[in-house]
Amino acid sequence: MTQKHYKGIGMYKTILGISALAFLAGCTGPSVTPPSPMNDDQSKSYNASYDSVWESTVDWFAMNNIPIKNIEKASGIIGSEYSLGSNYSQVNCGIIDGGDMHIVKDVSVVANINVIVRNSGNFTTVRPNVFGHGNASLMDVWNGYPSNIKLENCVSTGELERSLQTYLSQHTG
Repeated sequence: MTQKHYKGIGMYKTILGISALAFLAGCTGPSVTPPSPMNDDQSKSYNASYDSVWESTVDWFAMNNIPIKNIEKASGIIGSEYSLGSNYSQVNCGIIDGGDMHIVKDVSVVANINVIVRNSGNFTTVRPNVFGHGNASLMDVWNGYPSNIKLENCVSTGELERSLQTYLSQHTG
């Protein structure tokens, strides 16, 4: 082969390499757009005794099948951590985008609920705090390989807090 022919092959490889890089640069990878935090103060005071509000708060956990992980009446703290179903609406973990090369196969989320009950003179104040974390399972569309994205800082949608406050409004006093 002539030297001119080798230069043509080298030029072809360079153009092919640059084209491949440009194509791959255009492919976006998986990402998560974080959610906006809920800024509402979910505290509410009830004109009821501490014992009445405490018992109703514990009942709410039971009525909603939410397992209690930590409970201490003297300090007024109830805590829970539980896995949400696939159609969860209690927390927002952001927008999951598989990018150009992945599809989202499954999302698993764990919600944490901490409730503080405090005696405030003639009233009892309840302050729920809901947050979570999770994992999104992805699959590469080219080779079928699985990958994962951690979903950190999932924020409350206010659903659980509203449910608790509605229940307490109806069952305390």
